[in-house]
Amino acid sequence: MKKRQVVRIDDVPFRQVEWGLTKVLVGPERMGSEKVMVKITQYEPGYSHKPHMHPTQEEVIFVLEGRGVTESDEDKIEIGPGSVVFVPAGTYHATINLSDTEPLRAVIIKSPPGDEEVRQ
Repeated sequence: MKKRQVVRIDDVPFRQVEWGLTKVLVGPERMGSEKVMVKITQYEPGYSHKPHMHPTQEEVIFVLEGRGVTESDEDKIEIGPGSVVFVPAGTYHATINLSDTEPLRAVIIKSPPGDEEVRQ
């Protein structure tokens, strides 16, 4: 039987990615999650996660701090603390940090878990 688990954000190290830093808090390798992945991602000043899509994953981006833009084929929408973005599976999207000095920090939730990605 699986058990409830707790992780403290500060106990999980960040890893470097092309647009900043990320850490997996819940996923198959951390806590054995089979249906969801939760990450903290920090988009460094001036950086963006280039247009991409997740063929079978839905994604939620919950902005904690910073200001930026979420971009899709249809539009660009400004985001900031308290913004929640829902990205359906198969939808091309990008997240852009507009600041030259402050990071954009967000909780990323994906279902099913994993890091599948198709670049545009």
